[in-house]
Amino acid sequence: MRHVLLAIACLLGAMPMSHAATDRPDGSLLSSEPCPPNPIRNHDAYVEAVRAELGREAEAARAEGLDMPPIDDARLKASLETPAQVREHLAYAGFECRVITYASGGLKIAGLLWKPKDTRGPRRPLLLALRGGNNTFGPMEPWRYWGWHEALKAGYVVLATQYRGGPGSEGTDTFGSPPDLDDVRHLVPLARSLGYVDTDQVFVHGGSRGGMQAYMLARSGFPLRAMAIRAGAGNLRSTRRPQMLATQKTWMTDYPADGEAAVDRRSAVLWADEIRVPTILFHGTDDWRVPVDDSIEVARGLRRAGTPFEVHLYEGDTHAMDLNQADMMRRTLAFFERRRRR
Repeated sequence: MRHVLLAIACLLGAMPMSHAATDRPDGSLLSSEPCPPNPIRNHDAYVEAVRAELGREAEAARAEGLDMPPIDDARLKASLETPAQVREHLAYAGFECRVITYASGGLKIAGLLWKPKDTRGPRRPLLLALRGGNNTFGPMEPWRYWGWHEALKAGYVVLATQYRGGPGSEGTDTFGSPPDLDDVRHLVPLARSLGYVDTDQVFVHGGSRGGMQAYMLARSGFPLRAMAIRAGAGNLRSTRRPQMLATQKTWMTDYPADGEAAVDRRSAVLWADEIRVPTILFHGTDDWRVPVDDSIEVARGLRRAGTPFEVHLYEGDTHAMDLNQADMMRRTLAFFERRRRR
C-alpha cells in the first residue's frame, strides 16, 4: 500500500496542476511600472508615423478586396497638429503613463494607467479607454492620443484594459462575451483602490470593438455619466466583411449556445433605443473597417429613446480618425464636461 501511495504522489508531482493565475479579488492591482518612452520624438516623426499608418491601413483594405481612398498629402499635413502642439504633448508635463496588470476572473489582465504625478487634492473622474481590435491585434498603446494628454489636462484619470488574450494578458479573447465585459467592469474597483479617483463619475471612450463593448455595457446598466464612441462597431450583421464575422463567431463563448442571438447582442443598431447614457458619436466617411451607417443607425435609436446624443461625421476620414483626432478629443471632453459633477 505504501508503494502505491508513493507512486500516486510521484505521479501527482509530475503532473501540471490546474489553478487560477491569481486568487486576488477582481480589480486588485497586481503590478505597475513606467511605460516605455514615446517613440515619437518630434513633429517630423509624428507626420511620418501617421503616413505609415495610413499606408498600412490601405494595404489591409486591399488584402480584403476593399478600397480606402488616398488622402492628399497637403490635406494630411493641414489636418495634423502643429509643431508647438506636438512639443507640448511630448513634454507631458506633470503626468505619467503606467503599464499595469490587475486581477479579473482569476486571471492576470494587462492594462494601462494615465495619471497626474501629483495625485493630492480632490478625487478625479475616471475615463475608461476601450480599445478596438482583437487578441493581440490593435492593442491599446501607451501613447495613443499622446497618452490621453488632453483628458489628463482636463482633470481625468484614464484606465484601459487589453482584455483577456490581449498583449500581456492571460486567458483567451472572447470578443464581447461576459468575461471581456467583466475585464472592463473590474477597472472600477481598481480605480477605487487608488484613492485619488472618483468612481461615482465614470466616462467611457470606446473605439471600434471598444465601441461595441461600450454600447453593451451601457445597455446592461453599467453606471456611466456619458460615453464617446469612435467608429463603433454597431452592426455585426453587416455583409461588408463576412469573413470577419465568421471569425468573430469562433471567439464568442456565448455563440455555441445562443447562435445568432449572440451576434444581435453585440449589434447596437438593433437596440440603441434601450441606451440611456448620453453619447457622442464620431465616424469617418471613408472608414472601410466599420461602415459609417453603424453610427448613423445607432444615432437614430438614441433619438427614438430621447437619449442626449451628438453625431459627428468627418468627410473623407479613416477608421482611426487620422485627420480629426484633435477635434474628436476636444468635442468629447466638452460633451463630458456638461455631465461632470464639480
